Amino acid sequence: MALQRAPSMNHLVALLIICLTVSAALQTAAAFSPPHVSTAAKPSCHHHRLILPPSSSSLSSTTTTNNDIEDTTIADIEEITSFASANGVDLSFTTKGPGYRGVALEKNDPENILGYIEGFIRPAGKILHADKMEIFKGALNSARREERGFSGGGTFLGPGLLIAFVCLLHGRENGCEQLEFLAIDDAEFQHKRLKRYYKTAGFQEVRYVGEELKDIPDRLVWGGCGTLMTNGIDDTLRKWTRIIRGASGVTMEK
Repeated sequence: MALQRAPSMNHLVALLIICLTVSAALQTAAAFSPPHVSTAAKPSCHHHRLILPPSSSSLSSTTTTNNDIEDTTIADIEEITSFASANGVDLSFTTKGPGYRGVALEKNDPENILGYIEGFIRPAGKILHADKMEIFKGALNSARREERGFSGGGTFLGPGLLIAFVCLLHGRENGCEQLEFLAIDDAEFQHKRLKRYYKTAGFQEVRYVGEELKDIPDRLVWGGCGTLMTNGIDDTLRKWTRIIRGASGVTMEK
């Protein structure tokens, strides 16, 4: 039986530095009060470090070349909030130190929170860290019952795309180049579904964070097991801009 190699001293020192900086950032991000969810639309589940995707049957993808994406002008905050509003969603965004939070609200019922994303800008590495992501299925169903024509955010990726778009714009404005998050592995079927959803959204798998000795650094940072995923912020925003403009019938800018 092969023995697992213990982390080197340099690795342990680097781990300690990472944990201290991430811990400080998490304390800042945790200073946000939990969003108030109306009792009429309680979340059907509560997961950390993931966005609950729509059913797999609702996922579709558009065929675009790398050149098409690279030539796309990234939508600004005005364009994304106007698109969200036209599709029944209001967006709010707040910061506290390195921490940030984006929230999606039903336009006609601001008490109905559709979902939110929280995280922080890492002290080094130009990385936007997404720590907690959640979409409330009950809130979406409530909005659909109460508002005829409510589209759930206007694209096949749902309101999660709208919230994440604003968060990525914030990271970009603050010098971040990559987004990182963990697709949590609470159950095999759900984990596979999450990875499929995120790949459709344009993200790439980095590695699986498991329970082995070599995974200790990542588990200390992320707080659990799952698939670490990432993508360049500019590439992601360009891809999402094409999705948004395609959904609204806007001619692609080049």
